[in-house]
Amino acid sequence: MLRWSVVAIALLIALTTQPPVPPEYADLYALLESKLKTAESYLTARWEGTKHPVVFSTELLAANSNQGERVLTERAWESILFNLNRIQLLGVRAVKVAVKYPILMPQFPRSAEYLALYKKLGDELRRRNLKFLVQMTPGFKPSALSALPVEPYYANLTLERYKREKRQMAEIIIREIRPDYLTIENEPKTAQENTGLPFTVQNFTEIVQYILNGLERAGVLIGAGAGTWDNLAYPESLARSTSVDYIDIHIYPINFDFLIDRALQIAEIARRYNKKLFLGEAWLYKTRDAELFGPPVAAAPGLYARDVFSFWEPLDVKFVETVWKLVHYLKIDFASLFWMRYFFGYVEHTERTKTLSPAELFQLANLEAAKNMLQDPPKLTQTGLTFQRLIAKP
Repeated sequence: MLRWSVVAIALLIALTTQPPVPPEYADLYALLESKLKTAESYLTARWEGTKHPVVFSTELLAANSNQGERVLTERAWESILFNLNRIQLLGVRAVKVAVKYPILMPQFPRSAEYLALYKKLGDELRRRNLKFLVQMTPGFKPSALSALPVEPYYANLTLERYKREKRQMAEIIIREIRPDYLTIENEPKTAQENTGLPFTVQNFTEIVQYILNGLERAGVLIGAGAGTWDNLAYPESLARSTSVDYIDIHIYPINFDFLIDRALQIAEIARRYNKKLFLGEAWLYKTRDAELFGPPVAAAPGLYARDVFSFWEPLDVKFVETVWKLVHYLKIDFASLFWMRYFFGYVEHTERTKTLSPAELFQLANLEAAKNMLQDPPKLTQTGLTFQRLIAKP
């Protein structure tokens, strides 16, 4: 009797400490919860439990070049090392870093300093025996997502110049930074929104193959891909018509058929053309179906800002569990979850915080995560604990 009382008390505590879902998000919460339950049921019925040797990763946000010149300071380097220490405690075997075009172009402000930073980071990751994936997609224009001064650079950009400079940047990364993996293009709609260039399937494919033609890869695996919300013609064309080593998919919205169905179809495309399959980015996008007809997925800071609130945590946990099953089921070789800060902290949804701008919410989330990371051992959210448990070596 006493044992059941203790269990009941523990359950009661768990229920009372979970923040309630605000009424304005009740419909969205129910939609996402239903989608995740359907996905989990599908995978549970089909995956027999055999684990694939997946290289699990997370985004090293402290080194993300969208921070602009802030990432070049000595304090930023100390933050990078601190973040590496903490995410290694999660059990990851790799990190992914956004080294955005055009920061390594000689004509871009402080390009030599950016190069020196990422060379040093590459050395540090090799010292720690961590794999390194560099993604060199275009920098963001929205100020809430990036501090890089890319708009003037993109003003007179042409496809021909873009192809030449992306090829040059790939050569620099392979020669100087020496990552294990290099994703040269992804999310065509996002790239089009940021650069203003027409990233049709044909143009996108031609850009990738131009970069790869005669490229000295020096043992670096090179990939390209698209989000599961993008037209499937993109991964099909990349796999069929280019010499990429892997197709890199991103999973954010789980609306419509964007989670299981699209991932299965892209996995089949990769197998058909003998390409490896990577999951370069994934997180649960908190959006209603109708909201997906607005800005491109990755260029909508107002929607990303929803992620910060703690009432989403049970769904984030379920998303991590679902993705973990999915990557083993599809035999994905590399899988990276994007928003590492939510492994360490969330922001409470209050009358004050719900009125803050995306930039202010991101700052609050970073501060909350940092506070918990500073504890020894660091304090993990249920999302972080779930990720740590799932990727732990036997």
